Amino acid sequence: QSSMRLRPDYHEGMAAFVANPPLVKKGLPPPIVLDGKEVPKTIYTSKNFDTAASTTSSNVLIERPPATIKGSSSDNHDGFEACPAAEDGTKACSRGKPKAVEVVPKTPQEEEEEHLPAGQHLLIDIKNVDGDFLNSEVRLAQAMIDIVTESRLTLLSYHCHSLVPNGVTCVGVLLESHVSFHTWPDDGVILLDLFTCGSAPLVPLLPALQRLFGVPRIDAGEDEEPSMIWSHKLRGFRNLKSKNPLASDLGSEVFDLMIYDLKDPTMTEQTIYQRIDIVETIEPRFQSIADYRQSLSDDGSYQSLHKELYLPERRVFLDGVLQSTRLGDEAYHESLVHPAMFAHANPERVAIIGGGEGATLREVLKHKTVKKAVMVEIDEEMVNLSHKYIPSWSDCSDLDGSADWCIEDRRADVYYEDAVAWFIDRFSGDDAADKNEEDDDDKLDNLDPFDIIIMDALDPQDDVPFAKVLYNSDKLVRALYQGMTENGVIVMQLGGSPFEHDPPDILTASKNRALMTDILAQAGFKSIHVYEEGHSRFMFPWSYLVAFKQYQSRALWYSNPAAVELKIHDRIKRTYSGKPALKYFDGATMSGYTVPPKAFETVFCRKNPVPEECLEARGFDPKYANAPVKSFEVKMSTVGEKSGRGVFAAVDIPANTRIAQEQSVHFVGFPPDTCDLLQSMFEKVGAAAALKSMYGYMHGYGFQSRLMGDDEIYVDSSILTFVNHGCNGTYNMGFEKSGWTEWTVDSVKVPPGSLSGTTNSVYNPVNDRHLYQMMSGSDFTLRDIKKGEEILDNYLAFTGSEEDWTKDVLDLRAQCSGEAVGTVTSYEEGK
Repeated sequence: QSSMRLRPDYHEGMAAFVANPPLVKKGLPPPIVLDGKEVPKTIYTSKNFDTAASTTSSNVLIERPPATIKGSSSDNHDGFEACPAAEDGTKACSRGKPKAVEVVPKTPQEEEEEHLPAGQHLLIDIKNVDGDFLNSEVRLAQAMIDIVTESRLTLLSYHCHSLVPNGVTCVGVLLESHVSFHTWPDDGVILLDLFTCGSAPLVPLLPALQRLFGVPRIDAGEDEEPSMIWSHKLRGFRNLKSKNPLASDLGSEVFDLMIYDLKDPTMTEQTIYQRIDIVETIEPRFQSIADYRQSLSDDGSYQSLHKELYLPERRVFLDGVLQSTRLGDEAYHESLVHPAMFAHANPERVAIIGGGEGATLREVLKHKTVKKAVMVEIDEEMVNLSHKYIPSWSDCSDLDGSADWCIEDRRADVYYEDAVAWFIDRFSGDDAADKNEEDDDDKLDNLDPFDIIIMDALDPQDDVPFAKVLYNSDKLVRALYQGMTENGVIVMQLGGSPFEHDPPDILTASKNRALMTDILAQAGFKSIHVYEEGHSRFMFPWSYLVAFKQYQSRALWYSNPAAVELKIHDRIKRTYSGKPALKYFDGATMSGYTVPPKAFETVFCRKNPVPEECLEARGFDPKYANAPVKSFEVKMSTVGEKSGRGVFAAVDIPANTRIAQEQSVHFVGFPPDTCDLLQSMFEKVGAAAALKSMYGYMHGYGFQSRLMGDDEIYVDSSILTFVNHGCNGTYNMGFEKSGWTEWTVDSVKVPPGSLSGTTNSVYNPVNDRHLYQMMSGSDFTLRDIKKGEEILDNYLAFTGSEEDWTKDVLDLRAQCSGEAVGTVTSYEEGK
């Protein structure tokens, strides 16, 4: 039998209490011990205040249900147990010695956490609850017993206090810890918390908690249904090597926070490779749950007519790590796929490593040029679950000529295999071909190289073995390199972007990012760039890396926004709905990606030793003085009879002084595509006077560069355009003294680092951020220059390609010996 004790009162006011006693006719329900469980011996100690006109009910007796009772009939979580019990009745939280009997084997994580000082804390706030329910000790106590029973916990005792004028506070002492709550009947609010030790999850109890404690008001309207906010926290101290998904993004960014008006764990599945969680949320700072509910109606409101704008956020987690979001889907996947795709002239064959949600494949299939898209994803369950729970990620139904489900598109081949082994087996060497011949089930000739390879797998910061394999395997990178066409491009996500205060990547959790750039360079990639996207709905801006097998391929990386827009128009498939196929990416977005974030430059320059570019090219160093343009004048050159105009010092100028810095940065530029166009036109209609003048101006006064991948020409817009070549090493300005002249240099072999506008670094965010400074504005006086002295440069430093080297050297030798004249003089003389 359960018992209730009314404490005798020793204070004034007892008469009123006796005259109007609370309802205590019915005893509170007793705690229940489930079959197969035993309550250990405990020492019960209680101390109460003797408060006038108060009632206290304490229940310390326990009933055992009939043998046929296995728990509440309304239990929707069959098999759930917050703190699993062995056959001998001991719990994961017990401190006593177990009996010497055979016990049910535990999972490794349960075995490891059994003796750890750790637990889980579930905090729940419910509003719009029936006031009578919230003021009834008996009904609340029964709800507490029911939730304990459904969760298969062990209730040792519970204690409830009815407050005056209303409200109830209850605490249930569990073998595993406690459950407690307090109510505000007038406000319809109950706040509850449940703490247990052990490893079994508490989040699956949420529906039962809302059902048992979220009792609706009898006269509640449609908008007054009970609503719940909750938080789940991991407590105590765990083995850091034991990877609990709730200790990652899933816990810290979602379960741990009580800021959401809606937080619905839509799906949790454990595949043979990973745990998958999908959660829907509405955060009131950014979305309104009232607008969302109105969007579900058909009342003609803006919300109901634009339902897609009011959908809850939906997030996908793998082993607790955030992978993708509904509101950041396009920003993330379009920024991963399309920069590399449009940096290739004609991508026909594309490979995807990972990409289980199907969104990366969706973006690839938007390109008309693609004939074959191969996706290698190890987890088939992930692909199928994504199709079921996040269908828009892999929806190709609106693309002209595509299948409804991108995975079933005729151009797509999906392999449910280990992507690392897949590439190494096919592209790592001669034995790969032999192995491939034995695979009769292959859908295509897998030895055909790819134009684009996209890595959409784990973040490099993930502390798991597979992440190290992906980002720190020279064998894999060599296989990827060999599996690409000559103009191939590879792109991958690099996780959260660095911050200005971070140490170099190699010393942080991002060391795999640093190792990957080194391995790519060692494998033979000629140009590597990083960029970031800040709208992917992750906690931080997200970073990406693109690498080109050929240096010249980077010319398309630097295409102007209008050129990219034209490619989008020509290449991207049309949609049946008439809506743009690309929701986020465009030419202006691509242009922004070509300049890496400053934090990447800062972290790069914290390397030891410090890269040379970090000392010379990060803006204009204030320690160097500048000789303004008024310090110079234009007169006829003294170099030779037909050397034309020249630039002379109007004042004395010390060594290591910048030359006309304020004007040198304002140059006239002819980027690679413009140079190609002019060259083509000149070859076809070269006799046209205006075009001939333009061609002569470019080549006569300009200097060549290949910083953007292919031949481009830049012309100084100030009087510096008239600076002549200093024959026989007499030049007195430039970036540095090379030590060789047109007579001493090898006319066939280009000296290392001597080509204009090139970089010796495969990966260098400093150069990428300061391209225009490198093209001009970096000239110094190489020695003291006296007033009236002519300013001379070394024209050999203007050669930008190996193909032009021999001709330029021989031309300068001829001009310095008086056997020929320069391009400008030749044009002005009509030759």
